[in-house]
Amino acid sequence: MAVSYRVAYTSLYPRLPVFSRCRRATTVFVGRLPRKHDGIGTDRRHFHQDMTAVAAEASSATVAKMSSTTADDNSGRSVKATDLWVDVNGVATRVLCWGQSIDDDNRQELKRVVLCVCGNPGITEFYEKFLQEVYRTLNVPVWVLSHAGHEVPPSNSELKIPDPKKYPDLYTLKGQVEHKLRFIEKYVPDNCDLYLVGHSIGSKIISELLKDNAMAQRLSVKRSVFLFPTLQKMRETPNGRKLIFTASNFLSITIFLSWIFTTFPAFIKTFLVNVTLMIMEGRQVDDHVIRSAVRLVHPLVLRNVFSMAVDEMDKVYDLDYKPLKDNAKRLHMYFGKTDGWCPTSFYDDISKCVPEAETVLCDKGYQHAYVIGYSDEMAGIVCDWLQPDLEDAKSH
Repeated sequence: MAVSYRVAYTSLYPRLPVFSRCRRATTVFVGRLPRKHDGIGTDRRHFHQDMTAVAAEASSATVAKMSSTTADDNSGRSVKATDLWVDVNGVATRVLCWGQSIDDDNRQELKRVVLCVCGNPGITEFYEKFLQEVYRTLNVPVWVLSHAGHEVPPSNSELKIPDPKKYPDLYTLKGQVEHKLRFIEKYVPDNCDLYLVGHSIGSKIISELLKDNAMAQRLSVKRSVFLFPTLQKMRETPNGRKLIFTASNFLSITIFLSWIFTTFPAFIKTFLVNVTLMIMEGRQVDDHVIRSAVRLVHPLVLRNVFSMAVDEMDKVYDLDYKPLKDNAKRLHMYFGKTDGWCPTSFYDDISKCVPEAETVLCDKGYQHAYVIGYSDEMAGIVCDWLQPDLEDAKSH
């Protein structure tokens, strides 16, 4: 939520003063967060039954191609991302693929793939520069998919986003876990070596995926990389408290202002977001960040983003050690030293409880929302962790 909170809030309230008094909470959206909660793991029978109606409403056109946005590297190898829209669990989902694509005729022969699970917001283009560098270095297929409901398909697409009021479970944290399981079931072939990279809440989603027996029996998760992971007590963190306050007091006006924003011409939207990001970062930001932020400021997207975030505050509390311990020797985690979503005490907890996993505390000043300014640096860290295993796999 670091990206969405900063970009959406600042874009829509560029001159809003800091209020010293709390307004009445919007209790319909954010109630009192309980100390106890249910687990996140998916009940697959429940989803198979409830999503039948959604699947029936989904278009039969499962893949819609868009243009690529990146160029070739110096070696002549294409680093263009294949840009696709597909139906996943009844929801229009954007997928960026470097190397072999999900719509490749020879996909069933795929031997290994790196799959990135976004943070919140789950907008694919935020990760474009980061994953482009991962692909350039590793030269294996790299895929990233949007979270359910976090990107709106093109107006000419037959794929749709089901009404969140009618199908709210599609957009919760549990729904996002099921969304990723459905994608893996559909597009990752049997016996494929899977390398998972999760950012922020994407790390929690991966930890839930690792508990799925059906997935474990069908393919091999070789490595999991957690970047700035949010795995526990999210509502007690500094950013968690800010998020709850913002969602409780400013959600309605934020949604309304985002609707006004969508009526502006594209060049004005780009200009406003660009200026906002320059003020926030103190420098010019990359084009892919601007494009992503423009996609973020949309009423449907923001509602799903904040709804998921509040659900995270409720569900992500007690640290679930089991999937971490069960996969410790194949797990790498990178923590920030000044992370408002994950204090260093969380790093200490996990390092002590799961000593077999490789845990690193950043000493370089990289931020939680690393996709804004540290994509290349974080790509280098991920590649250093994955490359030895990939080279061993290729040699056999």
